[in-house]
Amino acid sequence: MAQVARQVAELDTAVAKVRGAAYSPDGSITIEVDIYGTITDLRLTEFAMERGPEHFAQLVRDCHERAHTAALAEARETEDRVRGQQDSRGAR
Repeated sequence: MAQVARQVAELDTAVAKVRGAAYSPDGSITIEVDIYGTITDLRLTEFAMERGPEHFAQLVRDCHERAHTAALAEARETEDRVRGQQDSRGAR
């Protein structure tokens, strides 16, 4: 049971570090999120709202969605990698 708890803790620690990032096509917005979709970093240029608030909001939504998708994909890869390491240690 202690081994399972260690494996879960190791996996949790690895996945908690995962971030996904995306930027707008015009480079005005860069966003980083964790696997839950929480914004961990947001960078805006001075011209980010140049085309109006609706366009700005759409850029933020699009970037957020792509960043979250990237974070989830990275979390899956991290989980596979950690589980593979755990399996290879258990097979010794």
